[in-house]
Amino acid sequence: MRKTLLILGVILFFISLPSSFPLIIEKVYDHEMSKKYKITEINEMYKGAPTAYRFANSYINIYNLSKNYERYRDPWDNLIDISDIDIAINGETEEILEEYPVRLGEEGLNQYNHYLSYWLVEEKQSGKTSFVIVMQMNGVHEKALPNGDIEGFVPQEELKYSTITIQEDGTISRDEFSYENKNKLQTKLIPPMHFGGAGYFTDAWFAYPSIIYPLIYPFFTMILGLIFILIGFPFKMFYY
Repeated sequence: MRKTLLILGVILFFISLPSSFPLIIEKVYDHEMSKKYKITEINEMYKGAPTAYRFANSYINIYNLSKNYERYRDPWDNLIDISDIDIAINGETEEILEEYPVRLGEEGLNQYNHYLSYWLVEEKQSGKTSFVIVMQMNGVHEKALPNGDIEGFVPQEELKYSTITIQEDGTISRDEFSYENKNKLQTKLIPPMHFGGAGYFTDAWFAYPSIIYPLIYPFFTMILGLIFILIGFPFKMFYY
């Protein structure tokens, strides 16, 4: 009986480990980031935050100029107008995103969906705060086709981003990264999209959890495997 439990425990543990390990270290990463930074998305949960924002002595705003293309509805029934989006800092254009979808009838940053987002990043140790504009550089025009497919969809592994960071003294810096090649802080600055948020080691925590995953598998199966190993392991052999 002990031998059977030991074998079963080893099997359960090792089939659970490849799935549970990334989930565990992702939570360790979350804890590490929360100790190091206080990160605030200005338009979190799409609350319609205004495009105009004053950070220290810098004034940020976004304008869009319609390209007068035919308007259409995206797969979520939003009426879309194609526009050039002008990102200005202190009245000077810093970036122009050409021919991006803009949601009509929405207010503030909601017009730009997940393509544009404002963030405040505070380094807890130094107390310094920076303002970050995150731009998704794949400004696709997603349309629903009659067969149910989505035209213009970009797989997440192909997503590219650019950031404009403003320091409290007005210094401006830029950076680029992709969904596949991002550092720990950049990961936290990717806004939620159709498939949820972004993880550094794994995106699994942003999927839709159920009793089956990840509760029963891999965590319960891994713990059960450890229990069976402890019950079935022949500890007495070390006493002789």
